[in-house]
Amino acid sequence: MKTAHEPKTLVEALKRSFDAAIRSPEGVVEPAALIWTDPEREWQSLMPALFAAIPQLYIFGDYEPAKRTGPVIWLKCIVERALPEIVLPENVIPIIYLPGVNRQVLRAGTECPSLLQPLVELQYRGVVWHQRNGRDWSVEAFLTSELGLGLDIFQDAQTREAALRALPVLAHEPIAPLSGRRLEAEDFDRLSVGDPVRDLLAWMSSPESFKSRSGVGLWKTFREVCKREFDFDPEEGPAAAGDALLNGKGRWDDVWRRFCEAPQLYRGVAGALRGAKPRDLYVDESRIPGKNEEGEAQLERALQEISSMPHQEACQKVLELDLEHGKRRQWVWVQLGESALCVALEALATLARYAKSPLGGVSVKQMADSYVEKGWLCDRAVLQALVSIKNARDGGVVAEVSRALYEPWLDQTTRHFQSLVAKNPKDMSSLIKMNHGDKETCFLFVDGLRFDLAGILIEKLESKGLRTRLDYQLTPLPTVTATAKLARMPLSLKCEGKEGAEDFYPTLQSNGKPATSSQIRETFQENGLTFLDAEENSYGKGGEKGAWAEVGELDKLGHKLGARLVLHLEAEIDGIVDRIIDLIAGGWNRIKVVTDHGWILVPGGMKKIELPKFLVGTKWARCAMVQGEATPAVPVYPWYWNPHIQIASPPGAGSFFAGNEYAHGGVSLQECVVPDLVVERGQEAARAKINSVEWFRLVCRVAVESNTQGLRVDIRTNLRQPNSSLVASPRELKDGAASLTIADDQFEGQAATVVVLDRDGQALDHRAVIIGATK
Repeated sequence: MKTAHEPKTLVEALKRSFDAAIRSPEGVVEPAALIWTDPEREWQSLMPALFAAIPQLYIFGDYEPAKRTGPVIWLKCIVERALPEIVLPENVIPIIYLPGVNRQVLRAGTECPSLLQPLVELQYRGVVWHQRNGRDWSVEAFLTSELGLGLDIFQDAQTREAALRALPVLAHEPIAPLSGRRLEAEDFDRLSVGDPVRDLLAWMSSPESFKSRSGVGLWKTFREVCKREFDFDPEEGPAAAGDALLNGKGRWDDVWRRFCEAPQLYRGVAGALRGAKPRDLYVDESRIPGKNEEGEAQLERALQEISSMPHQEACQKVLELDLEHGKRRQWVWVQLGESALCVALEALATLARYAKSPLGGVSVKQMADSYVEKGWLCDRAVLQALVSIKNARDGGVVAEVSRALYEPWLDQTTRHFQSLVAKNPKDMSSLIKMNHGDKETCFLFVDGLRFDLAGILIEKLESKGLRTRLDYQLTPLPTVTATAKLARMPLSLKCEGKEGAEDFYPTLQSNGKPATSSQIRETFQENGLTFLDAEENSYGKGGEKGAWAEVGELDKLGHKLGARLVLHLEAEIDGIVDRIIDLIAGGWNRIKVVTDHGWILVPGGMKKIELPKFLVGTKWARCAMVQGEATPAVPVYPWYWNPHIQIASPPGAGSFFAGNEYAHGGVSLQECVVPDLVVERGQEAARAKINSVEWFRLVCRVAVESNTQGLRVDIRTNLRQPNSSLVASPRELKDGAASLTIADDQFEGQAATVVVLDRDGQALDHRAVIIGATK
């Protein structure tokens, strides 16, 4: 579910970095401001480009409100939202840029210059934008860091100076052409002196603005370049350029490819193309914005008809629409957000494929096995469809289609599962496993971790180098926290269920009190289990049965937000991943992720099932406790903690309350089948550090510190290209050292890179060198 995209420009990368810096964990107050210190004023030339992209950016300097610049007292008023002429939305956090100010100066407190002292306290109410090592972000650091642009830049004074000169141009320059090669001073200078394709696109996007910025001299030069390079005079106007871009070949194909790399930078080009007419039958229709607009309109009309169709017909229709419109997902208009329904159609088609046939089986276990094998993919598909749309209008259409495809599949599958559970409740209880703790295991409880979300969690964990083992089990009935959580704890507690128990809590036989979380936690120590608070991770704090920790708010958000929960799933899963990594770092060899129940989510709401109040006591959307000998006209099941007490549950995917989009407590595969996930340390990643590089004419001796064997050393002109090697073959490290010889003396004095490679050829460390240099 995606999720995060690679930035296409420097401005995009900065915005992403700012957003990451100000992002607060759930329950933590948002920062009052983001402080950006720049002691060397390296970033100052970038401010004009950032103003358009970041309207909440303000600068410390002389009082010029029109330029968003002012003294400290003015900046403080902005942070406190005390200026009536500057109105910031509540969810927007101001960014305060401080040219010429070092972060260490602000940290000096009373020793800080009096002019800046009013800003000192903002370090504590706000956040400071800095590197992980605590240093201010320099331009060079941001350009080369994986948290910035991740470019390979030669580290010499000339290149650093050229990069600073090119900063205003680099602001909106597509990054892709700069990646994958070592950048030197001339690469940045080439950006500064002009790029005909970029300039032509910038003019087509905003003709008047481009011409006013250029001045008479540069405008004349631009015209001459266009005549020579593109056989076109800009005086003919953007409409003529649009016609050439649609129908032209040769250099105009280069212009189109460049536009497709970063169309967000040249949004006005679509307007120039909109009036262009194809001159023959062989024009690429993907270049015609009107074709895409017609496709979106046709698709919207077709999708609006889906909800009135029979289920099988609806599924087939969506698959046919995907065949018809799927090619548009490769068109450039997707990147401009102009093909929202076409993008959502991909997830809808996946949902249609899975939803065509309800799950079957002759036993509870067979159905559970089928769900674990592939049935959960249908649940994941509906979540992906719902999260694919950002605007309300298209979101409504997609939600209606999602419901039309998913709800009949969910209802039929659930009714069949309910019939099997009712036929033989022991089949279900046999799949409820008790947990057993040990010193090496930390149990991590996640309320409402549905099985499909466990699949996403595993993908993220394994990408971090952790090992996972996934199994499943069934959760006790009713599928609510009060009943099910206790059954997942590695404790030996005797409980009993009493009629009329509030919220389905069993009673502890030891004291006759409801087995709430706080009551159970009091028994942890005597049962050999330790509770870890949110900030604790130490393996040394564990008991004989290990430890218990809790993380996440999936269930809480589901009850609060309904179908809008999908917008928060990625952040919640990322939080679980972070907690697992934190516990691993604390010394735990094994994390067992457990949950109490899943849930069902139906966009637009579940069908309401009538249940008279006089027949039941405690009643939730998907479960109710039956009063005495009452016989409600809905399925009933024995309570896990007392089989003599009956729990009523709505048939299929229904709800006892109207309008519920999210609920649990009932009997469905989504609520009952929960993940049993074990996470363990992966193999330690190979590490290497170049300690020294010594040259003896063309012989290079490299000393490396590493935690593994089988590493090799190479010398290349381009870090990421093996074919740029200057030696006959990479040499294997022996006793932490290797000697390499440059075969051709013509390379003496040239720049190169010493690279340490793992067994798979991946670079573990590198160092820029001058061939033959003794220092």
